[in-house]
Amino acid sequence: MQNKNETNNSYLIPTVIEKSQFGERAYDIYSRLLKDRIIF
Repeated sequence: MQNKNETNNSYLIPTVIEKSQFGERAYDIYSRLLKDRIIF
């Protein structure tokens, strides 16, 4: 059981799954945006 005085620092990072003829690959959303050059 967690102590109520402790903070929970876990958070959810969205994941994108790319399907191609070679299989599937999972990216975190930030890596995917960087790959598509949407963010620099």
